[in-house]
Amino acid sequence: MTLANAKIAGLALLLCLAGKQAAHAAAALSQPPEERAAQAKLPHAQSPVWTKFLASKVRFDDRSGLYSIALTPDVRALAGKPVTVNGFVLPLDASDHTRHFLLTRNTPVCMFCPPGEPNEVVEVVAPHPILWTDKIVTVTGPLSLVNEGDKGIFFKINATAAR
Repeated sequence: MTLANAKIAGLALLLCLAGKQAAHAAAALSQPPEERAAQAKLPHAQSPVWTKFLASKVRFDDRSGLYSIALTPDVRALAGKPVTVNGFVLPLDASDHTRHFLLTRNTPVCMFCPPGEPNEVVEVVAPHPILWTDKIVTVTGPLSLVNEGDKGIFFKINATAAR
């Protein structure tokens, strides 16, 4: 994936997840099964934090157009504590160096589809810009549990380190 495609993917994902209509469209269309199958053959981030996030179940409400998540006690216990998690960067700004991005467990395979479910994505604000890469990066910082069901975002890290 090129830098331009990664930027488009990140912006497309944010737009796709923003707003009730877009959230409904994302849930209705979801990631096509053939993309999910192709994605399963690609590298995944292996941080133990992802295993904890995945245990939290995500739901979509057709009436409200919002995502919700049932957080496990293990995930709730991480709130406010420093965590280290690795994953793939989807920039949310239009620069070769990004401070604000989504970190995903799965390798992105389509620039118009989210690379997984909301429990496989973390919003990150880094302390300094990092050079975009298609390789796995690692961030460390306190975990915030956020309720942005209209965007499908439930985890955020204001990183103290990103590499």
